[in-house]
Amino acid sequence: MKNIKYLALLFSLTLLISCGQDDVDSVTNPGEWTPTSEINVGFTDTNGGRIVLENDPTAVPLTFSVGTNINPLGLPITVSLGISSSDGSPEGVSFPSTVIIPADETSVEVSVTFSDDGVAEGFAEEIYTLEILDVAFGTSDVYYLTPGELTRKISVVDSEPDFTAPPGPVQITVTWANPVKDLDIFLITGDQDLGGTQLDDSQGVTTTEQMTLPADEEGVFSVYMYEWNFDYPAEYDISFTFPGGRVETFLGAKIESDSFQFTMIKASLGSQFGYRITQL
Repeated sequence: MKNIKYLALLFSLTLLISCGQDDVDSVTNPGEWTPTSEINVGFTDTNGGRIVLENDPTAVPLTFSVGTNINPLGLPITVSLGISSSDGSPEGVSFPSTVIIPADETSVEVSVTFSDDGVAEGFAEEIYTLEILDVAFGTSDVYYLTPGELTRKISVVDSEPDFTAPPGPVQITVTWANPVKDLDIFLITGDQDLGGTQLDDSQGVTTTEQMTLPADEEGVFSVYMYEWNFDYPAEYDISFTFPGGRVETFLGAKIESDSFQFTMIKASLGSQFGYRITQL
């Protein structure tokens, strides 16, 4: 009975050893064990967190590196890439959807460029995420992926702010010298958008009009004006008073017809807000 138990144990060990071999023919091949290899693939550069201008004609492409943490493999590695943006529409960006790490190499470069996406966002950051979606090791089934760093973040802005100010409302004041004139002013959301939301207005009968951009508003805003009696042209001064006391003044501005006169961009930049004022 003991001999039978020993034979059964010996048979089990033999079976276990045979199962640990790969592509073994017990007749023609003495047996070579080739375990599956796990390969780490990911971004290997330090270029994450970059801030770029959307439509800078002097900009060079952003370059990222995708590579492995091992010695070169004897086969090509195909890497599939994708990109997304914080506003849901990654437009105005060019990048390769597929790159290949050549056989006997450990990395490949990925170039990303940006152009105008047609959306006026000022210097409000749009965050793009470049991501490794898939990795294929040719037709080999010997290797499998262990992910490295799979994403890179890129902050994209239309333009840089002219200045910054602490949080708070912005007061807009229009004055003129000719008492015969009657200017009325309107603060509208959007870039010269007549269909935008009216945030404030001032339609008095004196030579001074005032309105306020609320503290909790961000984005692009436009100042629309007209002369009540259509008595054009008219000359006026306008000042923008910001939290912290900064005042931006435009003297001797002229209005020739019912029209948008200024645009203003406001965007959060950490504890401060960035601003840009454009006279149209």
